[in-house]
Amino acid sequence: MSVIDRCLELYRGDRYFVSYPARPLQQDYWEAKKDPDGLVRDAAAERDIRKEDVRYIAEYVNGRAPGTILDIGFGLGELLEQIHPDHQCFGLDPSELAVRTAEQWCHADLRHGVLEKKTFAPKSFEVVIANHVIEHVDDPVPFVETIFDILKPGGDFICGTPNFASAAARVFGDRFRLLHDPTHVSLFSDDSLMRLMRDTGFVVESVDYPFFGTRFATLHACEKMLSGSGDVSPAFWGSFVTVTARKPA
Repeated sequence: MSVIDRCLELYRGDRYFVSYPARPLQQDYWEAKKDPDGLVRDAAAERDIRKEDVRYIAEYVNGRAPGTILDIGFGLGELLEQIHPDHQCFGLDPSELAVRTAEQWCHADLRHGVLEKKTFAPKSFEVVIANHVIEHVDDPVPFVETIFDILKPGGDFICGTPNFASAAARVFGDRFRLLHDPTHVSLFSDDSLMRLMRDTGFVVESVDYPFFGTRFATLHACEKMLSGSGDVSPAFWGSFVTVTARKPA
């Protein structure tokens, strides 16, 4: 059974994710490296377009009353840079390069490390963001449970991750582009992620599949999806899901 078929099996059982073996990465995650299309990409040089990719999350956070915000896996700080200064922002990332780079752009309290039970006190934050993160976590269930604990009642958890049951995953199978990241080790479907949220105690508030209106929504992507040809899938609607879930007040 292929890994995508195993991810589709998540609809029928009680498992939340499929474990996928990590592959060696010979450099810091944020150094220039090849993308699934074989192009060398430098995230720092693409800061402006990467900021646009996460603007929808920044706008949601900035629409809330001022509070304490935590961005887990903040990368180069493209999201934190856009959060209004009325919020008190914190960031946590396992990459020292990420911390050094983000410090040049953000006024947040940036920390090097990973989320553990005692990293932050219970009920510390109004919003916790983990965008492009949970798929990198070996054991995501206690990760989500810890986020529930550190959120204040009424606080929001914004979680974005690849959807390994998406249309592109089904059409392209092992050629699905989001399988090509060697550090993606926990593979979710949109349904299984929401189920994990609810079973942890969250109430799912919204589900988004950012694509239309983004740089990824191109005629070429649509044509490639229709043909199903090529070594790797295009970016397409449904391939990435963002779930916003609230801790009950």
